[in-house]
Amino acid sequence: MFELHTERLRLIPLNAKYLKLLIEHEKELANELSLSKLERIFDAELKQALNYRRSKVLEDEENYIWYTNWLIVLKEQNCAIGGIMLKGMPNDRQEVVIGYYTFPSFQGRGYMTETIITMKNWLHSQPNVEYIIADTEKDNIASHRVLEKAGATLYKETESLYFWKLL
Repeated sequence: MFELHTERLRLIPLNAKYLKLLIEHEKELANELSLSKLERIFDAELKQALNYRRSKVLEDEENYIWYTNWLIVLKEQNCAIGGIMLKGMPNDRQEVVIGYYTFPSFQGRGYMTETIITMKNWLHSQPNVEYIIADTEKDNIASHRVLEKAGATLYKETESLYFWKLL
């Protein structure tokens, strides 16, 4: 199975089977991936996003890594601490859009910054990727800081969202 690694983390792109287990049977996914545990902390919005990711994976299983949730595993505890999603293959402007989440008990420790930098470096090594785009709600200050630490710059805003670009 393909994974990305940092000193502290493993990033595992979930195929359709594993994505379904994440959404519906997290204990089975933990067993399948030999994780010590997997917390179930999905609100309705995140569950909807994961189901949407799964529908996209099922449409193009050969390229699933571009449409799925990548589970973030803390090596030291061998447990899932969050995820980062790729929202499709590069578009005609060579952009890839990401989304991410960290379980509350693992926030504030630099894991997501480390994840985004690792994902950014990997994406920039892929053909047809020049920009990584993320959007955040305007009041999500923690997410703004994560993106700034990862080297993102704010380039656009709407009434409720900021849009960031990682070069």
